[in-house]
Amino acid sequence: MAKETQKAAKALEATVEQLVAGREAEPKREKAPGKESVYMAGELAANARKLFGTRPECVMAALKAVGRRECTVSEAEGIVKKYLKKEVR
Repeated sequence: MAKETQKAAKALEATVEQLVAGREAEPKREKAPGKESVYMAGELAANARKLFGTRPECVMAALKAVGRRECTVSEAEGIVKKYLKKEVR
């Protein structure tokens, strides 16, 4: 399980670097075109600054608010943006 987590973390870091560089992520494994990898909330939060320009706590709170434990980077980006624009009461 630890090896799987390390592999997932390395894959996420590679994806983050490609996204930050302004390039589309190239799939390492053969998968259907247009499908993105799904990441756990903790992995997304760990890379919150690079991916979303926010703190990890914001990512975790946003995903928890919508009840998501895992999602793609683009889904998480939409969720986080919407969460950060919410009006505080």
